[in-house]
Amino acid sequence: MMKKFIFTLLMVASISILLVACEGSSEDSKNTVDYYSDLADDEPTVKKISEEIDLPIKFTGYSDGQAYQTAVSQSLGKENSPGIFKWWSGYRLKDLATTGQIADLTAEWEDYYTEAGINPELADAFTVDGKVYGAPLSVLYNVVFYNKKVFEEYNLSPPETFDDFLNIAETLKNEGVIPLAVKNDGWASFVWLQFFLGAYDPDLYTELVEGNVSYEDERVVEALSAWQSMIEKGYFGEPVKAVDQTKQFAKGDAAMTYEPPIFIKGLEDDYGMEANEDYGMFVIPSMDGSTKPAIFYEASPLVVSEASSQKEEAKEVLRELETKDAFEIYAKESKAAFVEGVKTGNEISDEINEIANSDDYILKLRYYESTPSAIVNSATENLWEFFYNPSDESLKKALENIQKVADEEEF
Repeated sequence: MMKKFIFTLLMVASISILLVACEGSSEDSKNTVDYYSDLADDEPTVKKISEEIDLPIKFTGYSDGQAYQTAVSQSLGKENSPGIFKWWSGYRLKDLATTGQIADLTAEWEDYYTEAGINPELADAFTVDGKVYGAPLSVLYNVVFYNKKVFEEYNLSPPETFDDFLNIAETLKNEGVIPLAVKNDGWASFVWLQFFLGAYDPDLYTELVEGNVSYEDERVVEALSAWQSMIEKGYFGEPVKAVDQTKQFAKGDAAMTYEPPIFIKGLEDDYGMEANEDYGMFVIPSMDGSTKPAIFYEASPLVVSEASSQKEEAKEVLRELETKDAFEIYAKESKAAFVEGVKTGNEISDEINEIANSDDYILKLRYYESTPSAIVNSATENLWEFFYNPSDESLKKALENIQKVADEEEF
């Protein structure tokens, strides 16, 4: 793997979709390509790209991940399906590719993307049965962000060991500061599964997602017992909306949070925080110090709908999106980069990209894409329930429920 790197539609539309649209400067609206994404906040960025490199794009953004997946899945196989849409790698991509509803982009990689300077190893994350089905949009590495002013006030510094991390959390809690801010996104509860398994044993994480270890394995229980203990001790804040999570962090009400670099954009744009001055980042150390720290990443592809009437135009647009010019705009706007030579203009984000590509850390594809979707769905539901009701029994029950689903899956 790269080192260097259903609710009905009406209900979905009424309660969980944020639609935003932008069009490029093309005068011929018939050639406009629909671009769907679950990243609604990407609207101004895509608009800027479409204007600066003259691409006929109409962007539609969704604010809810589950709603987005439902809407896209119901549109596929139809002529009016979006030409381009953002998806996920790993099993999520495989689930679509095996239906024949997304286009094979292997030749596009060979003729355009690699030539434009995209690391060819990235294709591995988007490959199913020898064919490549995605063009890279972003690679996001999760790290712990910390509020430097809060750390300075209480004489804290980034942890060198996992015990240091726990001591920091205890100090903050005793001072009335939320140690870790948490988003109210039940679908994303898997991040804490990977967080603690990665700190416990990165190899165990791999064995688990590949179906070689049971969720009821005593080592998995031990790793997640650390999560249970931290919840019970009050080290996690009450889950809040993403905008409130950012506010808690920026105002110093919360000192840390576990997020990808796109978290930086809200800190800068909404609160004027400066990298290395107001906030920093660190990678969680291993629990026993015997392994390199693990960094989990999300590799997000843009894919093309096979049945869409916009299929060929979509491929042409992707050729322009998969260039350094487009990536430089995206990097500066999103505060996240992965292409060699492309900088975000943010010291922390660029540092994350640098360390992720060093030999000092272990890179792991995040849980959401690494294991069959049915298991992920069960895990996110059961782990979220566990988060709100932490106990030995609830942890045992959650892992038992997840394993029941895993027993029925093929890896």
